[in-house]
Amino acid sequence: MPRPSASNPFTPDQPATEEERFFGREDVIEWIDDRLVAGERQIAIYGTPRIGKTSLLYRLRSRLASHAIAAYIDLAAAQGPAVEMLWGLISEVHAQLGAGREEWPTLRREAFLAQPERLGSELLPLWRQVLRGRPLALLVDGLVQARLNEGPWAELVLRLRDVVAREADLWLVLAVSGASSAPGGLPPALHGLRGRDLEGLAESEAEELLVGLARFELGFDYDAIRRIYTLSGGHPYLLQLFGAELYRRLAPMGQVTIHAVGDLLPTVISAAEHLFRPAWEALARDEQVVLAAIGSLPAYQGTVTAWDVVVLLRKGGVTRSINAVEQSLQELGRHRILHSLGGGGYTLYMDLWRPWLASVHPLVEVLTGKRPRRDVGTPARRHISIDWTGVLVWGAIAVAILIVARLWASRGRAPAVVPLPTVVTDTPVPRPTATRVVLPGKICYMAQATPHEPWCLWIMNDDGSDPVRLTDGTSDDTLPAWSPDGKRIAYVSNRAGNRDIWVMNADGTHRENITRTPADEWTPAWSPDGASIAFASNRDGNWELYIAKADGTSPQRITWSPAADYAPTWSPDGKRIAFVSERDGNPEIYVVNRDGSGLQRLTKSESTDLSPRWSPDGTRIAFETYRDGNMEIYTMAPDGSDLRNITAEPGSDEHGPTWSPDGKWIAFYSNRDGSWDIFKMRADGSQKTNLTQGPAIEQAPAWQPGP
Repeated sequence: MPRPSASNPFTPDQPATEEERFFGREDVIEWIDDRLVAGERQIAIYGTPRIGKTSLLYRLRSRLASHAIAAYIDLAAAQGPAVEMLWGLISEVHAQLGAGREEWPTLRREAFLAQPERLGSELLPLWRQVLRGRPLALLVDGLVQARLNEGPWAELVLRLRDVVAREADLWLVLAVSGASSAPGGLPPALHGLRGRDLEGLAESEAEELLVGLARFELGFDYDAIRRIYTLSGGHPYLLQLFGAELYRRLAPMGQVTIHAVGDLLPTVISAAEHLFRPAWEALARDEQVVLAAIGSLPAYQGTVTAWDVVVLLRKGGVTRSINAVEQSLQELGRHRILHSLGGGGYTLYMDLWRPWLASVHPLVEVLTGKRPRRDVGTPARRHISIDWTGVLVWGAIAVAILIVARLWASRGRAPAVVPLPTVVTDTPVPRPTATRVVLPGKICYMAQATPHEPWCLWIMNDDGSDPVRLTDGTSDDTLPAWSPDGKRIAYVSNRAGNRDIWVMNADGTHRENITRTPADEWTPAWSPDGASIAFASNRDGNWELYIAKADGTSPQRITWSPAADYAPTWSPDGKRIAFVSERDGNPEIYVVNRDGSGLQRLTKSESTDLSPRWSPDGTRIAFETYRDGNMEIYTMAPDGSDLRNITAEPGSDEHGPTWSPDGKWIAFYSNRDGSWDIFKMRADGSQKTNLTQGPAIEQAPAWQPGP
């Protein structure tokens, strides 16, 4: 990426040393200040490279000015024995305290190295003349966690901590490149320190940074800001990269759209190579394989489980146990690459990992060490496809023209002057205003043009015709579920910052967030009378089932298990709910009464069983299962008996069954034709038909109930 010019307000390679250029992190600043004032005089701040540790220390220095004197010391370039590095720190603090003073003693390096104890006996009394009863806060930057296990760096930190522990008016704040949850634990030099990890900025803080630094010379569409935030995870350095390049391309008075953000991806990924590559190289082989698999998941919706990775690796001919993959996911969490959502779900801190992995470390290359490449020195020979039917048709037309011309010429009459055809200008007829009346028999589904674009909800006829987009693509809108009268659609959306249950009219209007919690909600299902919605939520720290009124009020928890429960589906009489639970070690189908009583396990397989859907007449439950080595659609009786594989497609995966209103058909999504498409079939598995047939990714169909 070109270096920003002097007029470019975005400076990704420089810390925010000025207060007006610092955005967010006020909660961290306040936390540090409160801890120091309360007597916890030694604190460590952890963070990945470029996460904003230096900027935070500059902001902290300003915040502490009212009740302490702060000295900022950067040790990134320090080297040599511990006493040499300590000398560099002491001399820098001495210089900052003496700045602007006419009479200030000069320190002699040789004298200090010979007697380091002079720090306590001579220097501190001198410094206290400047402090005048206020504490001295040492803000130490440039520490790297991997260096602190032993050697001079560990000795330096231990010496500093010993001095601060003995002197009541000294505070110590260490900025450490690493994580408090790093694999292998903290180095001994950092044991006992109160610590905090720096995360990315909140979405509102990221918006303040982008809009504030652009100084009204750029306008930002909301969906553009949302996309930048999702890709960057709020990482300040990546936000600055996006801002700098957008400013360079569009300022002044340009408008930033989601398409402009997409155009920047190759540039930003290239510029952030130094951020991703060291993180990748620090991983063990197993973690690299799992991370590459996450980067290759075609159906990634912001959440991944160990089973998702196991299934994908099996397709590549690699066998990993679910426990081994879960351990790798936890390690990636300790490396601050993944964030645990609870219930076995994880999400990437930064979605930019996926396009970076796709371009630098695709899964096939990680598994085999080979990447198919075209020889750029030899142009690829184009294959010309000839439509012989078209050739014959046009040949027949040419012959007919020749015959007509010959007959015309043989008439023996003088050739007439053929007038040029009159150009007729049609009077425009006003087109009727489209009425978005949704007729029974429609199928709602989620789709995205590419794996890196937001999910939108679409609706189409049950033969695949007349697809209409319902949501605007400014967020991920997924997992639609129809109300029993076919007039409304519940769905999952992250447009409010986290995944909530939303409801809209069947034409896409009047969208309303009905859960409105800081937790994540998932897999909505309407009750047959339309009065209630069942859904999964991790609001209590684990994925459990809840039932709320259709407007989201009066939520009641109905499952209680330390494992994840999700994907509810109502029996037609509204008395029971089938759902997925991992309480016995892997995803299985269970059923429970609507009040949470009468728990019964329906499937008993070591493989995964997911996505139950009750048939309209209540006699069958459709679900997806991996018991045949790939995902297939099965049906069973409501008591778990009489299992039938109705897709029987060993070369592909079939997911997400949904019944037609009359129970004679089932829609589902499959990759049997290469991409993920929506299919329908008879309830016995016959007459499979691809309804979408395109390069886009279509999933999670929901069939509109009949009138």
